[in-house]
Amino acid sequence: MPVVAHPKLPSIDRLADQGMVLTPEQALENAYDNELHIGLLNLMPDAALEATERQFIRLLASDNQTLVHVYPTTVDAESRSDYSKKYIEQHYNAIKDFMSRDYDGLIISGANPSQADMTQESFWEPLIEVMEWAEQNTNSILCSCLATHALMKAKFNINRTLRKAKSWGVFPHRILHPDHPLMENITDGFNGPHSHYYDISIEEIEETNLKILAVNDRAGFFLLATQESDLILFQGHPEYDDKSLLKEYEREIKNYLSGQRSDYPEVPENYFSNLTVSRLDEEKKNILDNKEFNSFDSSALEDIDLGWIETGNTLYKNWLSLLSKRK
Repeated sequence: MPVVAHPKLPSIDRLADQGMVLTPEQALENAYDNELHIGLLNLMPDAALEATERQFIRLLASDNQTLVHVYPTTVDAESRSDYSKKYIEQHYNAIKDFMSRDYDGLIISGANPSQADMTQESFWEPLIEVMEWAEQNTNSILCSCLATHALMKAKFNINRTLRKAKSWGVFPHRILHPDHPLMENITDGFNGPHSHYYDISIEEIEETNLKILAVNDRAGFFLLATQESDLILFQGHPEYDDKSLLKEYEREIKNYLSGQRSDYPEVPENYFSNLTVSRLDEEKKNILDNKEFNSFDSSALEDIDLGWIETGNTLYKNWLSLLSKRK
């Protein structure tokens, strides 16, 4: 399950013990059936920047016979904290250098929406510039969540719409095109995480050349792609680890206590065990009484069904296989 990061990312050291990450020198010691070069445009905020690196690199390590070289970059770095600016300067490729080479594929992470109109986000113009460049310099663009909404706006002039309630939790999905190469070995009814306030109209999607590969009627689509997989658009989050939704829930509670949201957040659907949901309801009473909160203990993660992780590995393995065939 080998991945080599260029340059080295200290955040993924913990993956080395699992055999997922190699140094360039270690990579030379073995022979692999395929080698791929993948760009990673990380748009996540400072608090999630390094965790996002680990999540996507873990998925890129899903094929034992493929050596994946990963090249991280970002845009709009000037809006970040001093710590993150320094981290990015030391461990990311400058965007101009990044765009000076070709890649087999490009991953564009999600981002936290701060504007109702996406085109007013500070990262909008440089993001669209990278997307347009990637259409000519990569074989496939894979977008996550907000990046998916951005591409739908920029390429198809389809606007996202605000949902009545956030799509948040783990949901089962119907597979609409089981014969698509990305769906190989994916079981109908698979569970997958969602976390989005906005959605894209199914009717408008159907007017494009995109296929809706997996959908939940309440949560929205999980995955879109062209038949050739040159565009792969996730609204669901196969990259999430066991803690991702828990940390989001904790962050929303803190946002409520600080006045950044008006209501106490609901728990993510179908994520926690029934016992944990009952315990969190009791914790809610204490939090509301004391007006303070730090985090929940690790017992909140007990008995969580992590089946989506294997599904995510399979989806990415299928993508890597398609990229290898195009070399």
